[in-house]
Amino acid sequence: MRRIRNTISWVHFYFKSLPEVCRTKSFWNFYQESKMTTSSESFFSYLYNCFEDILFYITKDVLLVFALTFITLMCWKKCWKQKPSGTQLKPTLKKKWDTSSTLKEESSEIIIVGAGVLGSAFAAVLARDGRRVTVIERSMSEPDTFAGEVLQPGGYKILKLLGLENSLEGCEASKLRGFQIHDLVNKKKNNLFFRLVENEDIEDGRSFRHGRFVMGLRKIAMAESNVKFIEGTVINLVEDDGCIIGVQYKDKKSEDVKELYAPLTVVADGLFSNIRKHLISQKPNVTSHVAGVTMKTPPELLLTKMNTIISDSSVFSIYTISYSESRVLINIAGELPRNLKDYLMQSVYPVMPDHHKESFCEAVQNNNFKLLPANYLPAVTLNKSGVLLLGDAYNIRHPLTGGGMSIILSDIAIWRNLLQNIPWLDNYEAILQAKKKFYWLRKMNCTFVMNISAELTHQMFSATDSTTLLVRKAYFEYLNFGEKYSQKSAQMYGMLTPKPSSFLLFLGAVTVHAMHLALKSEPWYRKHHAICTISTILYNTLSFLIPLVYSEMCQSNI
Repeated sequence: MRRIRNTISWVHFYFKSLPEVCRTKSFWNFYQESKMTTSSESFFSYLYNCFEDILFYITKDVLLVFALTFITLMCWKKCWKQKPSGTQLKPTLKKKWDTSSTLKEESSEIIIVGAGVLGSAFAAVLARDGRRVTVIERSMSEPDTFAGEVLQPGGYKILKLLGLENSLEGCEASKLRGFQIHDLVNKKKNNLFFRLVENEDIEDGRSFRHGRFVMGLRKIAMAESNVKFIEGTVINLVEDDGCIIGVQYKDKKSEDVKELYAPLTVVADGLFSNIRKHLISQKPNVTSHVAGVTMKTPPELLLTKMNTIISDSSVFSIYTISYSESRVLINIAGELPRNLKDYLMQSVYPVMPDHHKESFCEAVQNNNFKLLPANYLPAVTLNKSGVLLLGDAYNIRHPLTGGGMSIILSDIAIWRNLLQNIPWLDNYEAILQAKKKFYWLRKMNCTFVMNISAELTHQMFSATDSTTLLVRKAYFEYLNFGEKYSQKSAQMYGMLTPKPSSFLLFLGAVTVHAMHLALKSEPWYRKHHAICTISTILYNTLSFLIPLVYSEMCQSNI
């Protein structure tokens, strides 16, 4: 701007220095005088004579004038581009407020759709960073679901870094120190501990009731003055010129349809998202179903590890969710049984540990169970301006390993750091670059390992073919090689060592050991059969792993 003012001053001085004839005579005066001249002197010759002094100045300084004008325009254009795009967005929003037939409300900086774990935690974190946040939730009552009840050590560490550890107060959360996996088919049993010695600098995980955890996070968010909660159902996103500028929702109390505007909208409406289909083309792939049974458990029988049991008929995990209750998470592969109660009693009850059988039978008879689909949805980049898609609406994996809550908190931590460098949230170019960074940061931080390990574990534990059973046997034997091998596996599941390279090396070691077992199990005259088995192991492993790796690394939204 200083250069522009200097240029204007110079031009003003320049024209003041022109001859008096230039500043006092108009074109009409010159025309009248030209008619009084002799016939041999043309009109244009007379003009040239009158403006001789002017032409002298122009001949001398014309290049300098053009150069300064060009520099001035370039400086103006650069300054205009660096202005936040909010100068263009605000008139659009004002126009919509003036012309919309629905009710309008005061705008916020960020709108969050959904007040689950991600919505509530993200609102609290953003408010502490000075953002004005509005959260729209369908129901503010305590959620009654069994999904998202395990927080791995890596996730609990992030919860503390975000300053949200008080959300577990009153949840009756139990410490989670590792896994116990019992393979009844291969008669193998392994204990996987997150830490080998008590003074090791590794946090324990936590297990709890999902609904109580959500209510704890909402309480923290509501305590922030910058957060406003609205109970209502989001009907649609408000879009203008390819950019999301707000939401349209139905208020629960008044049943009025209203519109709310903000530079950034965060869609986090969970597993059964109604808005996901408007933003990405991918649909969740149902890989199996899971049943959650809540059973009463005496305090002396409560577990500090997630106990996973594998049998011919079922795969299920048992973990503590309160001081007097345990959850049984049962994977149901293939088609759903017509009578779920009969399935639970015939397939799960016979292999249930003896000290849990009575409580399990009572819970099933009282219909104290629920059913959910186990989906797989890889994350993709979302390039539409003005909106973020997060949580289970964005990325889903099998719940058998209990990594969902930890991934959600990791995503919040990443976005918090990214948004701290973007003061204007309607700077869509900066938000787009942050989205690209976020996609790869979350892969390197945890999601590549957690997502693939969840799907591989489900596939390996649920399979019944001989080749996969051999791989599963190799996996258990590999864990028994020593404590460091079992701890490595536990820390990958616990989001403590989420490096993709370490995870792929671990998978390679298990696969090589499976091929070694296949070769060793056959006598010398049947080695050709062992080679066929090795080929099948390698083919099955790669055919399952390569599509998973591709889906996790392919970021296009097609």
